[in-house]
Amino acid sequence: MSGTDEATVSYFDSHCHEYGRDRIRGLAKVLRPMLGEGTRLVDVGSGTGANLARLSKALRISDLTALDASAESLARVSERLPQARTQCVSILDEQALQPLAGEYDLVVMAAVLHHLVGSTRRESRALAERGLANAARLARPGGLVVVLEPVFEQRGLGVLVRPSGSIFWVKRVVTSVTSRRVPVLGYWSNIGAPVVSFYSGDEVAAMATRAGLDLVHRDSREQRPGAIGVVARRADDTFIYRVPLSHRG
Repeated sequence: MSGTDEATVSYFDSHCHEYGRDRIRGLAKVLRPMLGEGTRLVDVGSGTGANLARLSKALRISDLTALDASAESLARVSERLPQARTQCVSILDEQALQPLAGEYDLVVMAAVLHHLVGSTRRESRALAERGLANAARLARPGGLVVVLEPVFEQRGLGVLVRPSGSIFWVKRVVTSVTSRRVPVLGYWSNIGAPVVSFYSGDEVAAMATRAGLDLVHRDSREQRPGAIGVVARRADDTFIYRVPLSHRG
């Protein structure tokens, strides 16, 4: 699986993030009038399928595909959603994804971009942009791409500290010593595995613009930042994009 971070895959075999029911219901409410009959849905970085199950139920979608780099997670998707097709693949593996290009009406990418990491922040950003562009290629022209992503906006001392970059480098240093999760007090509960590269909402939006996507909806839900609040605003952002009819990927 080209581009797969094995340490991240291993982490999510035992720690899998799921969005709450209210968040998924809210997303479904916005999406419902945009979708037609026979919608084909693919969840990129599906994990164990909780988000896919909730969203497909809320939207009454039965044509489902789950993509993930963890075979263990996909096995749990199959248990939860026997009707769903699964494929063990990294969103960075263009060759493996090629047969799926243009096949879906709705592409969902939840909490994936910050897990596409390289050895530096610049390399990580390039991987995130590549991953988003590859996800967009899965949608048919006129289809929708949904990005759910935790974001950090600099404020106060954050102008000097640059929290997103600091988080990346702290985790990079800690994981060079131990592969274990290292909890700390407050909201930021883990400075160990996996390494992540967070972005601001505007940085995510810029990635989508460069991928040729048209924004149709965006909202931001501020979350309790804990100790990091002195330097950053933490939020969960939702982006819904439409793939232009002329889009060729």
